[in-house]
Amino acid sequence: MNERTTNDPQPKKSPKIDPRAEAPDTQRMGAKRQRGGNGPKASSSSPYVIPMEKSYGARGTDLSQGHPTESGPGDEAVKNRESETQRNGDPVKSGINAFKKKDELGLSDRIKGGGYSPEQRQRIIQEVESLYSQGTPKIEILKTIGVSRSTYYGWLRKELKASKATSIHALTDSEEQAVIEKKQAEPQLSHRQISGVLREEGYYISPSSCYRILKELDWVWPQSLREAPWKVPHYEPYRPNQIWGEDWTILTIEDQRHYLLTIIDYFSRYIIAWGVVPTVTQKEVQSLLTLAYLSEGLEHQKQKPILRADLGSPNTARNTKRLINDLEIILSLSRPHRPTDNARQERWFRTAKQDEIYCYPSYPSLEIARNSLANYIRRYNEKRPHQALLNYTPSFVHRLGNKTKLVNLYKQSVRIVKEQRIILNRLTKETYDACVNY
Repeated sequence: MNERTTNDPQPKKSPKIDPRAEAPDTQRMGAKRQRGGNGPKASSSSPYVIPMEKSYGARGTDLSQGHPTESGPGDEAVKNRESETQRNGDPVKSGINAFKKKDELGLSDRIKGGGYSPEQRQRIIQEVESLYSQGTPKIEILKTIGVSRSTYYGWLRKELKASKATSIHALTDSEEQAVIEKKQAEPQLSHRQISGVLREEGYYISPSSCYRILKELDWVWPQSLREAPWKVPHYEPYRPNQIWGEDWTILTIEDQRHYLLTIIDYFSRYIIAWGVVPTVTQKEVQSLLTLAYLSEGLEHQKQKPILRADLGSPNTARNTKRLINDLEIILSLSRPHRPTDNARQERWFRTAKQDEIYCYPSYPSLEIARNSLANYIRRYNEKRPHQALLNYTPSFVHRLGNKTKLVNLYKQSVRIVKEQRIILNRLTKETYDACVNY
């Protein structure tokens, strides 16, 4: 045990350590409780001596050490404790340590944040009560085995609540057995699904009651859901025809609802294929995919694009999936009510509506609508600068096919313009000075 040094010169004597000064904060709290008479006194002869997991110098004391009351230095409890904790300057080695106790309770391999099985809870409660009856404070026992106080006392309250008289509104044994049997017969069902299925059999059990029954049996496990979009790495396409976006939007022709179908390239924002139809079925989607595939000449390319589409029935139909498989295209379906999964397609629809579709409350005819949209899409691809493409047109970026070349071209153009501006300004200044001097 580490000795304390002072500045006052004194003759060398065997060090006597005040246990109150050496005890950690939790032990001093225990001492206050004992002085108040609320907690039992620790017994030095307890067979369940649990040392702390880590010791810091002179503060490595045993959990079974008693707490002295406010008495003089010659108090018998202090002397007994010093004789136990200090033998020739070394602490007493306990017969049971924290690691062994965790192994006995099955807590050594427990993942942080994981739950406890009913058997583990019962064993922990029995062990804590047993050590507490021998004189070890509960707070130190729980800290040693790594169980929080709120969790432990929550278990005790649950047992106390279970021991109370049964409510007249409680589920009957047959209802609880029906929930258990249904879960055993169909393990894939969740507690909400079990509640709905049992209604067909005449059992009206709430989902929360089903969850409580399954939770007590440890039959509730987390569902494997898709990662949130902000947790998934963002991949930027680096070439044309790597990722396509497909969707349709509403427009009005002769006061009748029609649809504009488009396929956009994620890399260049280039509209590859489009069509105006009165209704959207799997045939229209298949025709659009075939047109985009042939117009880009993908039959001669090894790497086929990824098609991002929603969960609409035209996209998930069997024949549509068969065509996508035959074209060797990878289908990537977006999540329900998540337009951000196909963000570039949705952003194109916003631009088309603001610049073209909303200008016509209703197109006079289908032919006029197709001609007007064809002119606009041609201008969008060939003439309209795109801010996300450094104000180059989608058609130019689609033909260039490389973002690095695009950035270098932009920097080179800026550099050339700056140099020309400097030369022009110098010539203007020289001409102006010559005219003034003349």
